[in-house]
Amino acid sequence: MLHKLFISCTLITLLSGCNDDDIPPITMEDFEQEVINVAGIEAIDCGKVEINEPPLAVNTCASDLFIINQSFYSFYIAQGIDSSVVYAVSMDVNGVVLYWSYDSFDGGQISSRVCKDPSATSEFTGSHTDVFNCTE
Repeated sequence: MLHKLFISCTLITLLSGCNDDDIPPITMEDFEQEVINVAGIEAIDCGKVEINEPPLAVNTCASDLFIINQSFYSFYIAQGIDSSVVYAVSMDVNGVVLYWSYDSFDGGQISSRVCKDPSATSEFTGSHTDVFNCTE
């Protein structure tokens, strides 16, 4: 009986070491590289808006490049509660505009959504999502 208990405890200990701790976290640099890769090799870097900086120049760049159908990407650093938060906007060579988000919480998560039927706006001082109108 003691022998079976020892084997059971040993197996539980070994199996508990087989968890997701070996998966490296997704870093902000990983996120930025993913956005750049999806935008494409010809994409132009419109810049990065740091916390409490005005987005005018970055948003104007994104809008101007959208209008001339040039791929681009831009990043927006936000204040997270207990993690790093970054947003991005990109457009690839096919004209697909994506809104991205990254949160470093719990190993890092990246998400993106397509801006359907995008059209340019004249709002360059607001949020990154104000630069384009999307149907959904």
